[in-house]
Amino acid sequence: MTDTLTESRPGWSRQRALIAGAAAIALLWLLFRLLFGNLIEPGLLHEKAINVPERNLGRVLSQQVPLRYAVIGSIQSRVPIEAASRVTARVKAVTVRAGEHVTRGQIIVVLDRSQLAAQVAQAQGLLAAARAEMSRTQSDRKRFSELFARGSVTARENEAAEASFRSTAASVAQAQAGVAAARAELDYATVRSPVDGIVVERLTEPGGMAMPGQPLVRLYDEHALRVELEAPEELARSIEIGTPLQVGVDATGATYQTSVSEIVPAADPASRSFIVRAPLPSGNHLRPGMFARAAFTAGSENIITVPRDAIDQIGQLATVRVYTGRRIQTQMVSLGRGLGERREVLAGLQPGDRVILDHPDRVGH
Repeated sequence: MTDTLTESRPGWSRQRALIAGAAAIALLWLLFRLLFGNLIEPGLLHEKAINVPERNLGRVLSQQVPLRYAVIGSIQSRVPIEAASRVTARVKAVTVRAGEHVTRGQIIVVLDRSQLAAQVAQAQGLLAAARAEMSRTQSDRKRFSELFARGSVTARENEAAEASFRSTAASVAQAQAGVAAARAELDYATVRSPVDGIVVERLTEPGGMAMPGQPLVRLYDEHALRVELEAPEELARSIEIGTPLQVGVDATGATYQTSVSEIVPAADPASRSFIVRAPLPSGNHLRPGMFARAAFTAGSENIITVPRDAIDQIGQLATVRVYTGRRIQTQMVSLGRGLGERREVLAGLQPGDRVILDHPDRVGH
């Protein structure tokens, strides 16, 4: 009995191997049918026989839309303002800091007045001396005029007295101008803001030496801002004065409507771009140097669009169910920009295709 059982074991093993092999073949065939049996043509995942009501169908269209371009740039002050010194003097105090609001005429820098005050005193001394000399020559002129009338002096002597008086009178006028100039320089020791604005940067500190023409404080007028954009040279024919712009500023999260006011005619040979400028509204928390994006339209193009309700998107994969009469074929598509209730189709559909709106489970048979 033991020998009989021993002899039957090899046959039983072969039978189990055959059964396992057949099962594996059947499983492979089933997987093949599941994976490839429903493909009709490249790009189609599966098809399904179904009747679709017209209310559940949308149409793939060819539409003409404006060409939209985008450029980047930054916010700038229309007129950069630098409060500069007009005299040579040591800086005594700087009364403002970056970010502070200032008003027109507000004191922002104080220079040392001692030397300038001494110059005023010196000019006043010269004026007093000139006036004294003029008073003397005036008396001489009067005396010589009387003597000339009596014949006691010659005409030449009388004319010399008159000329001396006129010379001293001119010296008085010159001394008066010197006093006015010295007083003006003394006033320049107090540097005031030329506009209502915001301080951008202090360019000097107490103890420094200010020279004529040297900027001391940099400001900007918050009511005179503009956007300065770098447009690629290929857009030169698309942008002109008056072109509407939609400017977005990331820092404020706001969008502003404006139009091109200035185009720099020469392109930068390094960046192959040219400068476009447009005014911006005052306020709105805008600051020079902020990053800006601008969009504008020029010309048009034809694109293919599909209703948004027809798109089934999972992650980065987008599909559309195309209705071909009595069948639905799932088509993978590449999508572009959004256009309201429709989306641009870059690949996968043709104008005239009919597509299923909403999910197929909600479509009536």
